[in-house]
Amino acid sequence: MEAPKPGFYRGVSFEDYSRWDAVNHSRLRHLDKTPFHARYEELHPRESSNYQELGHNIHAALLEPERFEDTFIVAPDVDRRTKAGKAIWAEHVAKANGKTVLTESDYACLEGLKANAALHETINGVLYGKGESELSIVWVDQETGLLCKARLDRLTKIGSWPFVIDVKSTHAPAATYTWQTAVNKYRLHQQAAHYLNGIQAVAPLEGGEYARKFAWIVCETVGPYAVRIFEADDRALEIGRDEVARNLAKYKACKESGVWPSWDQGMEIVGLPPWAMSRYDLD
Repeated sequence: MEAPKPGFYRGVSFEDYSRWDAVNHSRLRHLDKTPFHARYEELHPRESSNYQELGHNIHAALLEPERFEDTFIVAPDVDRRTKAGKAIWAEHVAKANGKTVLTESDYACLEGLKANAALHETINGVLYGKGESELSIVWVDQETGLLCKARLDRLTKIGSWPFVIDVKSTHAPAATYTWQTAVNKYRLHQQAAHYLNGIQAVAPLEGGEYARKFAWIVCETVGPYAVRIFEADDRALEIGRDEVARNLAKYKACKESGVWPSWDQGMEIVGLPPWAMSRYDLD
């Protein structure tokens, strides 16, 4: 589906946004493996897992609470691998009439997160103060000429600073080191940089100021359903911008040539990682 011209777009469903033919973070991050992997992911989009579905529901519950309350029903927790469990679940899906069917445990998670977000002074202000949620943006990358897109969970201010806010979920406790590890593993600093690049490109089109800051609201999906907010530091964003620029250039070259290289040919020598070797380097 052809993407619209550069700008902000409000009221666009996630399904329609997903079909826009433009480069997003999900395409770019796989280039950190190889272009071959990135091309495979582009041609073979994966179905959402149960955990990803929970993540989508968390977004809706926190960012669009009034709409969400009217669009779900709760079904009992059942083992859907069994015949009886499948039948009970199918009965509730039939009654849903297009609404989202939540398990009792997922509903408890959403209610816990909403309650804890309301009690967290900063997060409550970010989510329910002045701002806009679920903004889709399209822009042209100036270096490569590629059409890019991003879906912003929320655009708001914290103090006098404009912020892009991203809501994330985690099974693990939202400890600082644990989240730093997740940022590195899932290339979230690249995602942050990609979003901020987009804001910088399209904000002048509406005569607004562009956000220079980025923060994650991290939601624990197991009890007690704690929430925490982290600001991306400047150095991580700088690294993210460099990596995004590199991956955009690589993506453009592959699209133009039709060649998507895999791992290097030949055999390489490998040993222990540096952190493990440090145990043995006693000199």
